[in-house]
Amino acid sequence: MVAAAVIVVSGSGGISPLTQLGGLSLLQRAVLTAQRAGAATCYVCLEQEREDLKHELQNDARVTSRVVWVGTNPEAMPAIEPEGVCLVFATDTVFRPPLVQELARQAAPGKTVTVTTAGVPVLALTAAARVPEVLAELAQGKPLPETAVLTDSDQVQPGSARGYFLCRLTSCSALAKVEHDLLLSLENPRDGHVDTYFNRKLSRLLTRWLVRTPLSPNQITGLSCLVGVLGALCFVPGGYWGPLLGALLLQFSIVLDCCDGEVARVKFLESPLGDWLDIVCDTVVHLAIFLGMGVAVWRDGTTSHALALAGVLALGGFLAFPLVTLAEKTEAAGERRGGWEDLLIKQLLASLTTRDFSVLIVASAVTGSLSWFLWGAAIGAQGFWLFLAWLLLRAGRFSWLRRVEESKEI
Repeated sequence: MVAAAVIVVSGSGGISPLTQLGGLSLLQRAVLTAQRAGAATCYVCLEQEREDLKHELQNDARVTSRVVWVGTNPEAMPAIEPEGVCLVFATDTVFRPPLVQELARQAAPGKTVTVTTAGVPVLALTAAARVPEVLAELAQGKPLPETAVLTDSDQVQPGSARGYFLCRLTSCSALAKVEHDLLLSLENPRDGHVDTYFNRKLSRLLTRWLVRTPLSPNQITGLSCLVGVLGALCFVPGGYWGPLLGALLLQFSIVLDCCDGEVARVKFLESPLGDWLDIVCDTVVHLAIFLGMGVAVWRDGTTSHALALAGVLALGGFLAFPLVTLAEKTEAAGERRGGWEDLLIKQLLASLTTRDFSVLIVASAVTGSLSWFLWGAAIGAQGFWLFLAWLLLRAGRFSWLRRVEESKEI
């Protein structure tokens, strides 16, 4: 378990710690990454006092770890718990927290492990007792990769999974490519085929622009919701072009819905409120689209049951909302239980969050067969929430929620 991190600010010959990457300076990204990896204290090592760097972290609400500014003099280094495990790296090294978890998994007790890029050790997990040794060599002018702690360590290979993103930046690095690769490492395991091969390809282009704006992930979620509702209104007049435009706007709102999570992960802005808002806005858009489709089919006179089908479909979505919320809140309890019901619930949630259904709506609008989609979706929505409710009941998720509420009252 990582207790602290030693972050070495790159020297004057390297890339500036204030260089922006994905909407954050390298210094901010280093501290927030270490914090996400478990470091309760971050020791930021400077060759000389720099107020601009201190100001960079001063008013950042995301930084909850204790930040201690130190020189490279080992005598001036604050005491670190000797039993602690420290993460050691420089601000020019960009990585994601899953890599640290992999290092910790492969590390033998009491051993220092490092991971390399281009043959250079750039990230180490070591006992806190060896930190003064690192600082002493840094004070002598040695670059971090050449210190004994890093060169004499056990090198590990974290594998090729995209979640193990690692890059050492130089003044010649193409930051645009690094940002692109960083976004590629943020893939959502619940993404469906349409998300993977279409939505994410567009969303990453937008995200690279959005991270440079002051827009928060929650604001992007709200924008996605507005675009989706506007798409629903386009269905209302009926005809051919209105529903087609509505279906395309729905697809664009889904692309924006991918962006909010990407921005949140790149800028370390994830929050329970954001997760809840995402579910609420998705539900609002789905209900609005279903009702808009019903009105469109009714106006076209394709089926006399159009409004009833739209109402049934919207009701199914409305009833599914609290059940999906409960399933997500109790996901950890389900993983501990490990029953076949829990596996099916997980698969249902994955199928719901893929957003692949939007392709059916676009195809139905293009071919003018919205009524067929309405019939199938109305029946499927009822089957979905009934089946999910039955699985949650069998898995004991309702009783788990009741126990949580009772514990809050106590």
